[in-house]
Amino acid sequence: MRQIHFFNRIHFFDRSADIYERSDTFGTTEDRAVERLSTLSKDATYYQYQLVQKVPVRPELIASYAIMALMLGGMLAAVYSVTGIFAWLIGLPATMLLQWLIVRLTMLRVDEPEDRRWGWRWRLPWLGYLPIRYAEHALMRRLNRHLLGLGLSAIAVAYPWASEALMISLVAWHCWLLAPRLLLLRKLRRARRDGVLQLHEQEVTFHHR
Repeated sequence: MRQIHFFNRIHFFDRSADIYERSDTFGTTEDRAVERLSTLSKDATYYQYQLVQKVPVRPELIASYAIMALMLGGMLAAVYSVTGIFAWLIGLPATMLLQWLIVRLTMLRVDEPEDRRWGWRWRLPWLGYLPIRYAEHALMRRLNRHLLGLGLSAIAVAYPWASEALMISLVAWHCWLLAPRLLLLRKLRRARRDGVLQLHEQEVTFHHR
């Protein structure tokens, strides 16, 4: 009888361990389901939009865009020699940092999810601090207006301390970085302001709710 009672106790503990393992597995599965639903809810906003327009980014336009930057460097080197080359080299990163600062300051008044959709991009023609996912059309227009005006104003403030070559470089790089965005917004000037757009390497897609 003692032996039977001993085996019954062993069987009881085995069943208890099995129930615990099953409950732990269920808890893990439930956690994964909750995590999956959370991911879907974050991406659900994008699928609520309907594609209405595509704006192609042609390779010849990208080539022309790159040639313009090289022509700027050649002009500065021809006129100002070594000083011009130095101004051309430091002008691009300085302008990109200036535009990043303006965007970040503007984003302080924007909700957090919109802020997280922006990041650094390094492929032509989308170079600099730009949307890495989708962006509101109205927000893009407002930000680029701020970038154009405030950027030129900030560069003008540096006039007493900057050389002539550096001033030309900063203004030229500033306009060069903004040119593709301003051309895109001009093409979308008749589009609804409550739409969203997404920047791709070969095209720009525009969506409505």
